[in-house]
Amino acid sequence: MSFFNRILGRSAAPSSRPASQIASVQSQQSHPAASTATSRRELLRSTLRDTLNRHGIPASWITCETLVSTSRTREQGIHWRLVVHHWDPRLLVHGIAFQQSLIKRVTTFDPLASAWLMGISWQFALPDESNCPPMPHPGVWTSDSASAHPAAALQAAAQPAPSGGSADVIAGPVRIAEAASAPASQRAAVTKAELDQLFAARDADFKRHAAGQSDADSSQYLPTEPARL
Repeated sequence: MSFFNRILGRSAAPSSRPASQIASVQSQQSHPAASTATSRRELLRSTLRDTLNRHGIPASWITCETLVSTSRTREQGIHWRLVVHHWDPRLLVHGIAFQQSLIKRVTTFDPLASAWLMGISWQFALPDESNCPPMPHPGVWTSDSASAHPAAALQAAAQPAPSGGSADVIAGPVRIAEAASAPASQRAAVTKAELDQLFAARDADFKRHAAGQSDADSSQYLPTEPARL
């Protein structure tokens, strides 16, 4: 401290910080949103990892991607994309419950997560799709047994769809289980019986309409028949 500073009671200037510390502080002050987004992404990754471990699912089966998203009110947030790398039909059956478990765990750590978590989506990125079953018979989706027994419907969905006629058009309801288990001779007999019943009903309908039409003709034109001269 110089002589004049001691007389005037001025204190010495504080020692300046290193340039690296000043740059770090300025960067944190100028980019608070980037730091918040980074912590939120890490929260989503750790939540997925912990939830997979909690439910006994291998961590390599599902990974995640965090994408920047904007809501309708122009607020920025994060879209959570779950990427499936391993095929297992149980993931489809329990996918909703697993997603609910993820959301519950995220809101436990951050109660305001609903304000910045814009949505969750699933993507299949399988290295080998040969183990995945093809599309099932169209009647599987609307059968009564599928809604009553989802496990049996899942097993039936793994069966390939039989080849149909022109463009695989199916007319009317089809009972898949009965048609598949019946032998060929029995199916042919049932088909012939159904055709005979259909033709008999058609012939009876034609006769009924013909009889009604003749009565109507006679009653309609008889009063206007010309008299004899």
